[in-house]
Amino acid sequence: MSYENILISGLLFTWVVMVGYFIYGLAERQFKSRGKKIKKSWLHHLVRNRQITPKERLASRIGYLGAGLLIAAQWTVAPPLYIAGFICVLVQTAVRKQWNLVILQLNGLVAWIIHLLT
Repeated sequence: MSYENILISGLLFTWVVMVGYFIYGLAERQFKSRGKKIKKSWLHHLVRNRQITPKERLASRIGYLGAGLLIAAQWTVAPPLYIAGFICVLVQTAVRKQWNLVILQLNGLVAWIIHLLT
């Protein structure tokens, strides 16, 4: 079997799989629409529906900034970025009263401050 025949059969197989997956997705939506309604109404009772306060919204954005700083710090291994990131995420976890994560953030903050000073 030549290289061209293997390539053509591979492309044909990929096309058949993609078309089958697309048709399955269309049919699945029709078959499961009733099941989704039941599941959605059941899950709706498990979640509180409330608006977040401006303080929580601001803390969430500060937390996103902290996560971005921590990601950037991994590329540069710069202690000031780690310290700023841990402080930002610490604000978010403290506002949400997730005390186990507050302690974890404090641990990372102290470790990077010690690393910066030595």
